[in-house]
Amino acid sequence: MKEYEQTQTINAPAEEVFGWLSDVDNLPKYLPPVVDVSIEGPSAEGAPGQRIRATLEYPEGGSTFDSEGYLAVDEGRKRMEWGAEVERDYSGWLEVADAVDGQSQVTVHLNFGERSVEPEIREQTPEGRDPLAGGVSATLESIRRQIEEGAGKVAPPPGAESEADENPLSSG
Repeated sequence: MKEYEQTQTINAPAEEVFGWLSDVDNLPKYLPPVVDVSIEGPSAEGAPGQRIRATLEYPEGGSTFDSEGYLAVDEGRKRMEWGAEVERDYSGWLEVADAVDGQSQVTVHLNFGERSVEPEIREQTPEGRDPLAGGVSATLESIRRQIEEGAGKVAPPPGAESEADENPLSSG
């Protein structure tokens, strides 16, 4: 299993940051390839939270597609968990913690198993580049920009468009 984890300091209180991040309507504002998200109902049996549908767009390939997965929000722990409900071996979580001087720490963690798109993405990426790590960085920078500056999100890193034929919730 391949895992990715990165943390970003945000100049805002953890409660405020998590409140904004956990609002499903804000997901397209900070997840680089996501352009629309909707709650479709309860998740599949055995999966936590709710089923969501995401529309992704990859500018380099010009492709747009929809996919479903689950999203669970734990307000008490300031934690969100997501993943693919079926067929793919992918999950992740985001957690917001208090930091010094009214700041917060946002941590994103992704898990890619054998049935994820991670091996395919690595095969299609030039040596020395990791579009999945770049995608996590772009997401965290988008969060910081939205909350601190009211600015737009960062574009997906080059190479991420190779995921466009797969379930977006199984690719990050």
